[in-house]
Amino acid sequence: MATPAPSTSLTLAGTGLAAGQAEPVPVAFLGRTSTLEMQDPVASLHRQVRSCQAWLPPGFHLVAYYWDVESGGLDLEARSQGEAYKAFTGAGIPRDGGMANLLTEAASPAPKFAAIICEDIERSGRDTFNALKLEKKLSRHGIPLFATDEPAQIEGLNATTVLVRRMKQGVAEWFRIQLKEKTWKGLVEHSLDGWNIGPAPYGYTPVRVPHPVPVKASQGRTKTRLVPDPVRGPVVTQIFTWRVIDKLGMPTIAARLNADPARYPAPGTSGWTTPTVYVLLSNPKYTGHMVYGRVRNRNGHRVAVPPDQWLWSPQPVHPALIDRDTWEAAQRIGAEHGTSRDGTGLNTHPAATRTYAYRGHIRCKDCRRRMGGQAYGRTQTVYYQCPHNPARPKEAADHPGHPRTVKAPETRLDQITGLFFATHVFGPSRAALLAAQLPATDADAAAERDTQTAALHVRLRRIETGQNSCILELEELPADPGDTAATAMRTRIRARFAELHTQREQIQAQLAALAQTTPHAADTTLLDQLPIPGDILPALTPQLKAELFQAFDLQVVWNKPGRQATVRAEITEATLQALPAILDPSHDGYDDTAGIIPGAPAIVEDLFESPISPQNLL
Repeated sequence: MATPAPSTSLTLAGTGLAAGQAEPVPVAFLGRTSTLEMQDPVASLHRQVRSCQAWLPPGFHLVAYYWDVESGGLDLEARSQGEAYKAFTGAGIPRDGGMANLLTEAASPAPKFAAIICEDIERSGRDTFNALKLEKKLSRHGIPLFATDEPAQIEGLNATTVLVRRMKQGVAEWFRIQLKEKTWKGLVEHSLDGWNIGPAPYGYTPVRVPHPVPVKASQGRTKTRLVPDPVRGPVVTQIFTWRVIDKLGMPTIAARLNADPARYPAPGTSGWTTPTVYVLLSNPKYTGHMVYGRVRNRNGHRVAVPPDQWLWSPQPVHPALIDRDTWEAAQRIGAEHGTSRDGTGLNTHPAATRTYAYRGHIRCKDCRRRMGGQAYGRTQTVYYQCPHNPARPKEAADHPGHPRTVKAPETRLDQITGLFFATHVFGPSRAALLAAQLPATDADAAAERDTQTAALHVRLRRIETGQNSCILELEELPADPGDTAATAMRTRIRARFAELHTQREQIQAQLAALAQTTPHAADTTLLDQLPIPGDILPALTPQLKAELFQAFDLQVVWNKPGRQATVRAEITEATLQALPAILDPSHDGYDDTAGIIPGAPAIVEDLFESPISPQNLL
């Protein structure tokens, strides 16, 4: 504990009060402790108060207490935003507020303290920049900041004190960063070795193992492995099946689970909810891998980390409930499904009178957003329109070349999609058409992936060149704020740089996805199990048409120029199960008057205003 200097020669800079004068000098206590450290916050704060009281010269006394329970690495503006201190307010230490309250009081016309004291300068902050910012803010108001481990120079800091303080602040920041790095590396190794962090996910049971460190084991500490729960594990598999195979939305999945609580026990007492299903579907631990670093603390806030920055164990470390391909497919479906309603029936809204067969299946080529259906006029002609609104600045900036309006007539979509199903799905030449589009061997699939990867890298290099050009142009612009032309140019260059940055992130995400895929030759066996009814689309009612599109997970990308479309369909076991009811002529929704004979494909190419030039993918 530091010994205060003789009081006869001490004066408080800026107050004009001698330490021996009758009028006391009010001082504020500044304390901080962190629950992240292996310490007792109450004992630490008591020690800090006693140290400060013992250091103060005669005539100086504490009148206010400002302390927080938080990390010292936070920005000064982010201090005192948490509520961890509430757990310790009844420990006998008064509290007038935290760092934010101290700064507010210091800036007031008549602050109730003339100086501030802390146990050591690290308590003011473990970040050098923010610690200096705090000192500068206080010095503007004539309020010095003292520390008990520094010489008692009440008249002001001298050169030696400043040097020592700056060195201690630098060491404090170094220690904080080093501790975080070592803690991070330790948690990484912990995860890579297969030990679970946090509570066991739904579907698993935690198996606690004595801690491998003898001292920690003697304290009763353990580590946790995950084993499948025999009752809840199959529920997880079922949820992913509904999501990936049936492509159901999370509200629908939650409703199915709540319909049979005995078979699908909920994780809590309130039953299954959409957020509960979302958390389950997004958890990668169900793949058998231990995954760490999905959420991290930055400036005191928990933020989600992009998947390409997660840390995956090299191999599965506990039994998997689903494979990794299924988990990744669930993430893609989540991004595509969005707010689309499940099912092919009418909307529950009283005004709903028709089924829009392409609802949820058609997207705009320019912005990739889903296009909604609407009937117009007396004839109730159906069009699907892109929701892009050029009047909204963000949408105009995100897609600068987007047409003002994009509408796709349902009659045109029926022509294109009907020809696609008649030839690529239900036609006699479908196998040859598919073979011409898909890789025949694993080597061909790998070569196709390498080609895609190389093309993406070329695009990345072009973006890099464009961004560098933007930077050079900005550097050459005059800095005169009165030059309106330069200001306008600067704004446009920055907007272009932001657009290129967005493209870069999208390409990097595509590269990451390609790197995680294992190329395989196409399996066409499911195609052989489909019937060959030919051009059946005109014979279906809108409801059956919607069911057909859902069974094949039809995806149509509409390109306004040329009124063209790219069509994609997917065949699964669920497709084969759904087809008989859709194609059965005795079905209530089948229209015999359409004049289409099953097995006799109709030639409809001459009905188009322009040929189908984009590729049709199955």
